[in-house]
Amino acid sequence: MIIGILISFFALLFMGLPIAFTMGTVTSGVMIMKGFSLEMMVQRMFAGANSFSLLALPLFILAGNIMGEGGLTKRLMRLANVLVGWLPGGLAMTGVTTCALFGAVSGSTVATTFAVGSVLVPEMKEQKYSNAFIASLIGPSGVLGLIIPPSITMVVLGITTNISIGKLFVAGFIPGILLTLLLCVYAGIISHRHHFGTINKEKLSGREFMKIFGEAFLPLMTPVIILGGIFSGLMTATEAAVGAVIYGLILSIAYGELKFERFKTIMVDTAVTSATILIVIAVCNAFSWVLTMEKIPAMISDFFMQYAHTQTQFLLIVSAILLVLGCLTEVTSLIILLGPIFMPIALDFGIDPIHFGMVLIMNFALANITPPVGLSTIAGCSITDKNMGIEDTFPYTLYVISIVAVAVLVIIFVPQISTVLPALLV
Repeated sequence: MIIGILISFFALLFMGLPIAFTMGTVTSGVMIMKGFSLEMMVQRMFAGANSFSLLALPLFILAGNIMGEGGLTKRLMRLANVLVGWLPGGLAMTGVTTCALFGAVSGSTVATTFAVGSVLVPEMKEQKYSNAFIASLIGPSGVLGLIIPPSITMVVLGITTNISIGKLFVAGFIPGILLTLLLCVYAGIISHRHHFGTINKEKLSGREFMKIFGEAFLPLMTPVIILGGIFSGLMTATEAAVGAVIYGLILSIAYGELKFERFKTIMVDTAVTSATILIVIAVCNAFSWVLTMEKIPAMISDFFMQYAHTQTQFLLIVSAILLVLGCLTEVTSLIILLGPIFMPIALDFGIDPIHFGMVLIMNFALANITPPVGLSTIAGCSITDKNMGIEDTFPYTLYVISIVAVAVLVIIFVPQISTVLPALLV
C-alpha cells in the first residue's frame, strides 16, 4: 500500500496533474480500497480549511497586491537605487535590495518578483544586462519576500506546525538580510566581470536623500505595524493582516495611483490565488490523514532515529529531502505534507522550533528557484521574455541556487542567526 501510494502520487504529478488533484485522487483511491466512506475525505478537507488563522492568508495576499499596485514599489526602488546604485552592477543590486524592501511589505514571492521586475527589467535591458542574468536574478530575488516578514509562507508553516507566527516573522530578519547581501555581492561580481550596466554617478544632496527616504518611510513602516501589533498583544496574526490591508489602502489612495478598475482586478486575483492555496491545504489535510493511517510518518520517524544521531545530521537529511522534492512540487504542498511529519521528530532531537522553522523556510526558498518547478525562476523568465525557459538562464541560475544553498547551510550550522531576535522577545 505504501509503495502504491508513492508510485501513484509521483506518476500523477509527472503527468502534469495539479498537486491538489493528485493528492485528492490518491487519497480517495486509498480510502475506497480501505473501505472508508468518501464522506470522511470531505470531513477531513473541511477540517483542514476550517481555521480562523487561515484568514490571514488571503488578507496578506490582498495587502501585498494593493501595495504593489498602489505606488509603494516605485518609492522603495528609488530608495534602493540611492543606497546601492553607485556600485558596479548598481541596477542589479537595486533590484535585489528592492525585492528585500518590497518583501517586507508584500510577503509574497511571485508578487515581489512581478512588482519589482515590471519596473526594473526594462531599465536593466537598456543598460545591456543579458536576459539570462536578469531572469536568474530578479526571479530568485523574489524569495526574499518568503524569508523577510511578513511572509505568507511563514503564516502557512506556523499554522501547519503550530509554531508562533510572530516569532517566525522576527526570526526571518537576519537570514533575509544575509541572503540579500550575498545576492548583492554576486550581482556586483557578475556585472563587473561581464561589464553589465552603468554606474550611477549622480550625487544627491542631503535634502534630496531625505526626500527619497521620506517617500519610502511610510511603506517601510508596514512590517513595524504588523509585528508591533502582534507582539504588543493588540492583534493576532489575522488581525494584523487586516491592519496591513487597511494601511496599504490608505497609502495607495493617498498616493493616488490605485485606480478602481485595477482594484477590482486585484480582488479577483487575490480570490483566485487564495482559493488555489486553500484547496491544496484542504486536500493535504485528508492526504496527511491517510498517510497517518498507513503509519508512514512513524516509518519516516524511525528512519531518522536510525540514521540521524545528531541535530545537524537530522537537519541535513531534511534539507536533502526538501531539495529533491522541491524540484518536483511547489512549496505550499511541501509545507502541509511534510511539516506535521518533520516537526515532532525535530522536537525529539531537541531542536528549537523557531530554528527548525527557519531551516524549513530557507529550504522552501531554495525550492522556489530549483528547476523544473521553481516558480520564482519561472516568474523571472516570464517577466523578462515570455518565450524564455529556465534552461535559457543557465549558468546564472546555478550560481544563484548555490548561493541560496550556502545560506541554508549557514542557518543549519549557526542556529543563533535564527533564534537570537525571537529570544529577545521572550
